[in-house]
Amino acid sequence: MAEATISAAPRRRPGLLKKRAALGGIYTALLVLLALYLIPMLYILMVSLTPTGESTASLPSRLEFGNYAEALAAADFGQFFLNSAIVTVVASLTQVVLSCMAGYALAKSRLRHSKTVLMLLIALLVLPPEIVMIPLFVMVTHVPFLAGNDMFGSGGQGMLDSYGALMLPHLVSALAIFLMRQFYADLPDEIGQAARVDGAGEFYIFARVYTPLTLPAVAVVTVLAFQSTWNDFLWPLIIVRSNEMKTLQLGLTVFYQENSTQWNLLMSVILLMSIPVALVFLAGQRYFTDGITSGSVK
Repeated sequence: MAEATISAAPRRRPGLLKKRAALGGIYTALLVLLALYLIPMLYILMVSLTPTGESTASLPSRLEFGNYAEALAAADFGQFFLNSAIVTVVASLTQVVLSCMAGYALAKSRLRHSKTVLMLLIALLVLPPEIVMIPLFVMVTHVPFLAGNDMFGSGGQGMLDSYGALMLPHLVSALAIFLMRQFYADLPDEIGQAARVDGAGEFYIFARVYTPLTLPAVAVVTVLAFQSTWNDFLWPLIIVRSNEMKTLQLGLTVFYQENSTQWNLLMSVILLMSIPVALVFLAGQRYFTDGITSGSVK
């Protein structure tokens, strides 16, 4: 009877045990990564609620929600937010439109040197953006007949301290063009050929036939463009001269004093600044996820 009972007991397959062990390892790694992300965010939240004068190395004695109002009153953050919003929205939309047009041209049009342009585009991906800051600054400063400049681009400040100059580095992105090109290239050519047979023009095919099928890629490009422009600090620091043209990132410097830093007020503004980026990501989360995973599933 004992032998019959043993033989009747279900046996776990080794493959199933290995699969469960692998899944357990993956879930553990994901939990560790989640903790590595959440711990700094919780620390920022804790510091933002710490009363002024208390140490930020330990839990606060009480939660000071008034830090947020005090931080916003420390400078003209309303104007800073307006500047950041104008620059980010206009630059992001422009980058998305130009990336779609360039990506479609490289993927579907019969350009003679499209492969060469694609190789140059890939080469640009390895260049850090700081490399182009100096030549871009010289170009912005020496725009002819603008802000006191003569015909040779001398004598004035050109586009410095303007919305156009703040947007300039974010209007075109090699990564965005490359992503859109890859998505357009994955779409079958027969769709465009059928539209041409029906008498559709090339712009109609681009805007009304192919582009609606690339919404996941558009969402990815939009989120990346928004985040990059909204969080930019170095370029505004170089070209902004007046307090009226400062962005939110530059506004954070008001909390840096000569011998100390108001960490609680600084963290309060940082948390508030992260809300627009989080909202944009949540709005396009479904398309964003589809855009990331579409290349791995055929």
